[in-house]
Amino acid sequence: MLILPYEGRTPRIAPTAFVAPTATVIGDVTIGEEASVWFGAVLRGDVGRVEVGARANVQDNAVLHSTAHIPTVVGEGATIGHGAVLEGCTVQRGALIGMNAVVLHEAVVGEEALVAAGSVVTDGTQIPPRTVAAGAPCRVRKPLSGSSAEWITRAAAAYVGLSRRYRAAQARDGQAGTAADGPVSG
Repeated sequence: MLILPYEGRTPRIAPTAFVAPTATVIGDVTIGEEASVWFGAVLRGDVGRVEVGARANVQDNAVLHSTAHIPTVVGEGATIGHGAVLEGCTVQRGALIGMNAVVLHEAVVGEEALVAAGSVVTDGTQIPPRTVAAGAPCRVRKPLSGSSAEWITRAAAAYVGLSRRYRAAQARDGQAGTAADGPVSG
């Protein structure tokens, strides 16, 4: 994993977080307890702050960046799908951003909301809690219910379990990949 300080700001990674060996974490980034950042993901806190809450997961090849005035905040237990791009936005607790979705400046994705794969959440868009939103531009389609509601809850829990397995395997095999292995603070 590449963990770099930038202009006096060093990433802060909780000791129980998992950061994959090929992830990149730069500058003013905070990663919470039992959160996970997967292979090829990039979290750039160079011009502003990036926060990943406890038990949240940032999947493979996702990119999180901020602007000079707008942080990127991922709430507790949120899921950021493979290849998603977030810049200067807020994803609240338990929300799920689908694969290859884009969430832009000052957008807010509400608690336990689901943004479908490939969607584009444009500047300033507000996605209400517990709704399903899709499209480019992204629009609310329906309330979140049934199997979709169950699925987003299970997704976050599954990634916490998977990250624990990876951390255990790395500890057993003597590999890097935990917060204690790099230039980080708690």
